[in-house]
Amino acid sequence: MKILKVALICIIAVIAVSVLGIFGYLRFGLPPAHFAGQCESLDLNESAEDMQIDRERGIAYLSLIDRMALARKEPVQGWIGRLDLRAGTRTIEPALIDPPQHFRPHGLSLHIDTNGQRSMVVINHPLERGIEAEHVELFVEEQPGRFRHVRTFTDELITRPNDLVAVGPGQYYIANDSPPNSGELTKLIYVDNDNARAVADDINSGGGINVSQDGNTLYVAETQGEAIRVLRRNPSDGSVETINSIALGTAPDNIDVAADGSLWVGAHSNLFALIMHFIAGTDAPSQILRVELNNATEPTIKEIYMNRGDEISASSIGLTYGKQLLIGSITATKILICEMDGA
Repeated sequence: MKILKVALICIIAVIAVSVLGIFGYLRFGLPPAHFAGQCESLDLNESAEDMQIDRERGIAYLSLIDRMALARKEPVQGWIGRLDLRAGTRTIEPALIDPPQHFRPHGLSLHIDTNGQRSMVVINHPLERGIEAEHVELFVEEQPGRFRHVRTFTDELITRPNDLVAVGPGQYYIANDSPPNSGELTKLIYVDNDNARAVADDINSGGGINVSQDGNTLYVAETQGEAIRVLRRNPSDGSVETINSIALGTAPDNIDVAADGSLWVGAHSNLFALIMHFIAGTDAPSQILRVELNNATEPTIKEIYMNRGDEISASSIGLTYGKQLLIGSITATKILICEMDGA
């Protein structure tokens, strides 16, 4: 009995030291914070995992839901918010006139055609992911900044949708992700007026996705591959061809294409800290990168924002509007609106 007691004490001591070590690492072992500018917090009731800006009008659209509750499979509902960045007050208003009855939004994308008509596509998760079908919801603008639901689309190829990008009023690409640390490659899906097909099958867990301003190049965040996949697309049939892979050394999430064509990437610099954030509620680092695409040289990568997670945890998106940088998160019930120095 004495031996068992001593062994039990030793096991408890090892567990305690391990836990203290983990929490000490998460608190003190992460990179120092830096950002050339000032940030203010806009508190929300939900997190804005994805956002997109209509730069012509100065309106940001936010995909809003309590994602921690959703991870616990609580029957929460989400919504799409509209934030006027030109207004004097920071007020988020509903962007959808008639949202679907069961709506759990994730990635969203805004498309503006040559006549200025705006449409929006949004990933809509079921409560029982992996069991129930995933959906994409299509909306069309009926009033300025207000969208009406047009239809719902689903297909067996849409397995684990994380993000999507619209390239036409009824055309869009969907990036499927894979389970953490699974090593599984995923399919990039192209949908043309409710006809879906896989155009690539070797994506290393698709996170974010976006398209160049001329519509000819796709950028896919390969979260587990720690890279941005660059693909040339054929606008006539939606087919794609890989032309480059930009190594980041960090796990990318959503991608914003800025007014100057550069890529702004929300990233997770420490996936272990991100996992502990979901398990124990500890802070997870937030990181925003700017990737400048140079025609004649290698892309230039600059870390714009780094925080250990005390200002905002688990950043998933960073997008720009003039000198402003907006930062959203997977879980934090707020966004940061930052003013960049010298931008």
